[in-house]
Formats: sequence, C-alpha cells, structure tokens
Amino acid sequence: MISSIHVFLSSQPNGVGSTAVLEFWVQVLTSQQLWHRDRATLFLLDHLCKTAFQYSQEDCVQKLLYQQHKNALGYHCDKGLLSSLVSWIVAGNVTPSFIEGNANSSQVWFSWVVLNMESIFEEDSQLRRVVEGELVINALTPDQALKKAQTQLKLPIVPSLQRLMIYRWAHQALATPADHPLMPLIWQKFFLLYLHRPGPQYGLPVDGCIGRRFFQSAAHINLLNEMKQRLIEVADFHHAASKALRVDSPADGSDRSPEKGSCSPDYLTSPELHKELVRLCNVFVLWLEEESFQKGDTYIPSLPKQYDAYRLAKIMQNQQDLWMEFVNVELIHHEFREALNLWLQLQLESHTASSTSAGQTDFANPLSAKERIMKNLKKFDTPKPPLPLQPVKAPVPVISSASLISQKEAIQLMRVDLNILQQHAKTAAIWESQHVALNSEILDTVPKLFVNREEQITLHLECRGSSNKGCQGAALLTVQFEGKHKNEAVSQQLHALRREVRQLRAEATKPPSPGVVEAAVHVENFITALINIYKVQPLPAIQKVGISLFFTLVEYVCDETQRNPPTRQFFSSCIEILGQVFISGTKSECKRLLQTILQNRRLCTLLSPYFTPVASPNEFVTLYEKVVAFLSEENSDVVFMLLTKFDLTQWLSITKPPLSERTRLLESIHLALNACGLEPEEDILMPFNIFCKHWTKLLQYQFPDHYSDFLRLFVQSSSEQLLSPDCWKASLKALGCGASVTEQGSFKKSDSTRSPVLRDAAEALLSAEQVETIEWLSTSFCKLRLTSVDFGTFGLFSKWSPYVAEVNTFLEYLTERLIDTEVVSLAEEPVGSNRILAGNVS
Repeated sequence: MISSIHVFLSSQPNGVGSTAVLEFWVQVLTSQQLWHRDRATLFLLDHLCKTAFQYSQEDCVQKLLYQQHKNALGYHCDKGLLSSLVSWIVAGNVTPSFIEGNANSSQVWFSWVVLNMESIFEEDSQLRRVVEGELVINALTPDQALKKAQTQLKLPIVPSLQRLMIYRWAHQALATPADHPLMPLIWQKFFLLYLHRPGPQYGLPVDGCIGRRFFQSAAHINLLNEMKQRLIEVADFHHAASKALRVDSPADGSDRSPEKGSCSPDYLTSPELHKELVRLCNVFVLWLEEESFQKGDTYIPSLPKQYDAYRLAKIMQNQQDLWMEFVNVELIHHEFREALNLWLQLQLESHTASSTSAGQTDFANPLSAKERIMKNLKKFDTPKPPLPLQPVKAPVPVISSASLISQKEAIQLMRVDLNILQQHAKTAAIWESQHVALNSEILDTVPKLFVNREEQITLHLECRGSSNKGCQGAALLTVQFEGKHKNEAVSQQLHALRREVRQLRAEATKPPSPGVVEAAVHVENFITALINIYKVQPLPAIQKVGISLFFTLVEYVCDETQRNPPTRQFFSSCIEILGQVFISGTKSECKRLLQTILQNRRLCTLLSPYFTPVASPNEFVTLYEKVVAFLSEENSDVVFMLLTKFDLTQWLSITKPPLSERTRLLESIHLALNACGLEPEEDILMPFNIFCKHWTKLLQYQFPDHYSDFLRLFVQSSSEQLLSPDCWKASLKALGCGASVTEQGSFKKSDSTRSPVLRDAAEALLSAEQVETIEWLSTSFCKLRLTSVDFGTFGLFSKWSPYVAEVNTFLEYLTERLIDTEVVSLAEEPVGSNRILAGNVS
C-alpha cells in the first residue's frame, strides 16, 4: 500500500504529480521476470491500479502494460536474416496474457486495467473488426473467422479463440465478487461487445446484434447460462444487502454485512445503491434472454420500462462512457482513508520506538544511520548464501568482433562449420544412393521369388453310377501342370534387403545432430552480424571479409549439397544475402565471379544474379569476350544467362567508350554470330538473338562510326556462309532500310506514302556519303569474283544465295537514295548546264 500513499503524497501541491509516481511503480514492479505470476507483485499492482482508477490515471498504467503486451506477442522481436533454415513454430498454445487463466477473482482492479489494455490492442490490430466482418458477411464460425483474420492481417502470433475480448469480459464478469465496485462496469464492457450491431460498419443495413454469433458452440451456450445464473445470484446478494442497517457500535455482533467480498467489515454501502444494482442486474438478465435483439427486429423505444431502453440504446450505439453512478465510490474513498491512517500510525509507532530505544539519536549522522540499519538487520534470520553458479556453455559460440574485420580469422572460423554442413550433405547423399541401390536390388530380386515347376498328380474321380449299374471303380486321371514354388534362398535375401532398407530409413529420418544445427546457426549469426556492422560502418576490411566469405561458400557448393534440400536452401540463402550486399555492383569482383561461373557452369543459376559487368566499365569488353569464347551448344543456357547481365545501353550512355573499345566489342559480337552459324540450332537461338540485339545497338550508337566495319565484316563472313541471314535483316532494319523499295515508296512521292519510322531512321542514319557505299559494294563483289577461283568458276551465287534477298533490298534502297540525292542536286543547278551523272550502279 506504500505505492498508493506515494501517489497520494505526490498529488499534493508542489508534488511531482500522480502520473510520474504511477509510471515509476509500474516500471519497478514489472521489471522482474514473470512478474505476472508473482502473488506479491500482483497484490501491489492491484492496489496501484485501484489508485490509478481513483485518480483517473489508468491511461498511464495501460500505456506501459500495452508496450509489454506487444513485446510478449513478438511485435518487436529481432529476426535473423536467414530464419528460413531454423524456424520454430509452436502451435496450439494460448495467446500470452498478464492474466493467468480465463479470469482473476483476487486482483480485479489489475484485471480491469489489463482487459482494457487488451481491448485497445484488439482494436488497434483490427482483429475485432475483421472477425466481426467474417461473422456477419460470410456467416463463419468464430474459429473459422479467427483463422481467416489471422491470414488476412498476418499477425505474428495466431490469437487463440478464448483470448477474444468478448469471452475475456464474460469470464471476468463471472469471477468478479458481487460487492466489488467494478462489478457493474465489467458487465457493461461485456454487453458493449455482446449487443454490438456491426451492420453499418460493413455497408449493411442496421441488423441484429453480433453477440450470439460468438456463442454458437455447446460450451459457449453453457457459458451464457452460467452468466445468467450469476446475474441472478448477484441480484439476490444486493437485495439482501439492501436490508442491512448501519450500526453505531461494532461490538454488538449485529453489524455483519452480507457482503463477503472486498468491502471493509466496518463499512456498509447505502441501501439505495444496492437497490440500483439489483435493478441493473435484472436488466442485464433481460438483455441476455431477449432473442429479438440478435435478430434486429426490435424497436427499442417501445420496450417496457424494465428493459431500461435508454441505456440499451447507448450500448447498441457503442457509447463507451462508463456508468459511474453504479460504482461504489464512497467505499473506494473509505478504504483509501483506512490505508492512509494505517500507514501514518505505523510511521508514528516506528518513529516513537526508535526514539525511545536510541535516546538522543542523531538521525543526520550517516555513521549512526548505518549502525541502526545493521542492528535492525540482525533481528532477522541470517540470509542464506546464493546458490553456486553452474558454468553453462553457450549452445552456439559467440561471434567475436575481431573475426568480423579479419579476413583470415573469419574464413578459418567459417570453414569449420561449412565442413560439418558439407559432410552432413554428403552423408545424406550416401544414404540416398544406398536407398536407391537397395530398392533396385529388391526390384531385381522380387521376380525370382517364385518359380514355376512342372508337376504331375493323379486324381481319383468316382461316379455315382446309373439306376441299373453300379460304379465299377474310380477313374484315374493324370494331370500335368506348372506349379508355383517359393525360392527360400531368394526369400531370405529379400528379407535381409528389406531389413537393411528399414535400418537405413530409420537412420536417414533421424533429426540432424546438434553439431550440424550449431554449425548452421553459427554461420547464420556470423553473416547477420557481418551485414549489420557493414551497414553501420561500410569499411573496406569488412567488405573484404564478406567477399571472401561469399567465394568460400561457393567453394563448398557441390553435387551433394545441391541434392540435399536443407543444405541447398541454406547455401542458397547465404550466397544470396552475401551476393546482394558485397558482390553485386562491386567493380573488383566482376572478373573473378565470371571466372568462377565459367569454371563451374552448374553454379550459373546460383551466381549469375550478382554478375554486374557494367560496374566494371574498363573490363566490360574483356568480360564479353570471355563469354563469347565460352559459347557452344552445351553451354548455350549459361551464355544466355550471362549475356542478359550485359547492359550495353547503360555502358554506352554512362561510360562513353572510345572507338577502339567499341570496335573490339563489335568484332567479338561478330565472332559470336559466326559461331552461331548459317542456321543457328534451336539450343543456341536464345543467345543468338541477344547477340543480334547487341550488334544493332552498337551499330546505331554514334552512327556511322561502325558502318564500314559492319559492311566489311558482313561481306567477309557471308562470302564463307558463316553468317545467318537474320543478321542482315536485323542490321538493315536498324539502318532503316529493312523494307523493300516498293514498300518504302519514292522520295518524290508524298510523305504520307512512306512509313515515318523508316523515313526518319533512314534520314537520321544514312547520309549522302554513306549511300554512295554502293560503289564500295560493287567493287567488293567484283574483287571476290576475280580473286577466288571458286567464285570465278561458279559465280557469287554459290555462296551468296542465302543472302540474295537481303542484299537485294539493301542495294535497291541505296540505289534509290543515290538517284534521289542526285535529282535534288541537279534541280539546284542553273538552267542550261550540262552534267553527266557518273557512277557505277551495276
């Protein structure tokens, strides 16, 4: 009760205020572990909550309990980066609460504050709104509605059904003593939920109350019956209490009140309040029994007087104002005055006793104060020594700060754990291989279990004879057939094989050893700590540790770790988080990562997401050349994944590489196109399309830098039929001359007769000088025929037949552009001038 006196004194003038003192005591009492299970702590908190109610300061207590409640539910728990590997799911437990069981009949004031706090949490989390919506709209059971609400709201902990506030208030109303001042308010809280009409909240018309939808099962219907019986008992109690008389002397023996709960033995509540509580309990009974409230076909103003239509309307309108007229405030003040007088009396007695024994004691002297304290302590039993400490080894080694910045120490530390995990995967792979081998052997052996052997038996067939003649004897029939015979040796072999399979299965299904779990958690903790410290302090030393750890993990990825699902998931998660933080976008690691992928192509899917060649612009072309050199039909999928990481547009726009670098890249792409061949195979078609796309982008960049290279390389490759015609098509389309002359129309015609896209592309790329390259093409074709014996004998068509259509389109376009350009030039010359157009257009 010292806390209540402390609050009283702090609320006096020049005091610190009741709020600060209440918060202080709540924090002190709730700072210990499992404080809500300690009776002494709950006793003090109950008096503290009673004082908070008296001073209207419940909010400050609720605020502190609210935060602790959220922590208990896991709303502020730290989660590891790789929690997908080690996740503990505890199902079927009741949601944590500071009230043990369904209700608390001893600390009602404390229960009042806790339930109000949990009601706020239920509203803030929108759990009540969603559950009521499912009950009203989809007509689900409370259990189904709760599961659907948890799925929709994604709550950290699945709330249990009995922790819904409508049931909590119901159980607390049953447990609250009949004479407790909070009894009417607790019932009011229950009926605010039971008679709530949520229809308009979901766009539905005003309908019945929600209460009965929560009480559908047999257990909940029985709970309603118990509540009705409890209200009748409480009404009878207050009816009897209203007959009691206040007496002057407590010594008569006639002053015993019927109230056996929280009232002081020398205090009687006014009969008028008892009568009001009797009437209120009878009203509550009617509200529980009335079925029409649940159906929504009741006109409240027309109800009889005993239904208390005024308060019923307030309840159904969800008005939260407490009915303080039913609270025995006089009793609360009386009990507080008693506690204050007792405290003052104890203080006075203690001061008098100490003054008498000490005589003229100097209370201001610290030395005498120490002597008094030690003397008083000697009056009590000597405290027992503390229990001896048992050294407990941490289940997982602690991550040292030095290992996070030391590359050598970190790798040595992690290799120990990774060796354990890899060995576990190899053991699992051996079990799998053994299981497959045993199953195959069983399948091969089963057909040998039974064999057919030729047998012969003699059957004796007797006839019944005719009416005149008797049977002369049984007929002897010899039957030959192949009978089934079991091979006992094979049967024993199968029995032994199946026994081995059972033993192997039992061994393989055992939980992993503690060492494996410890190694996995230790690696996860190390990576989590490394990334957390790197986000705060991105030091180069920490980055080097992260990079080294990434490639160390990659070293440990093998066929066995990929075949075993747990280790596959673990290594993939580790590599993913390290790759995102330390590898992706890191200039120095592009070449090393590419080399790792090319050396072990089965890692491409795992590592390619973190390959960012644009981060190393100086090595961009070199990296591209390595990928081109790796191209083959067997590696087409790897090459395709790597090519998708080369962002050519970004490299050209940001880096603005010199002509020499671009020419190197162009020649490398041309080499790749040649490797794809005249008719690319289906397996190599995807990388071929990307090569074509990169070729056209480079051709269009700063045109006409690569126009002559394009003609030279394509004519050279086409002469040997190394190039696909699709390369010509893509290039001509990029130059704006992909369509035939007939489709494009003449420059002399209106602009509306030509495609704007083709016209703009052609005018933007091919100038008059480039159009005149028709002469270069003619000369090149002429030289080919003169320099090559095959071309001289069989003509150009023998090799150029696949490209005739594209070359024809290109020459038609160039010829027309050349003629149109000359016509415009002649039109600008003075009239009467004579000039002969010279040019080789053959």
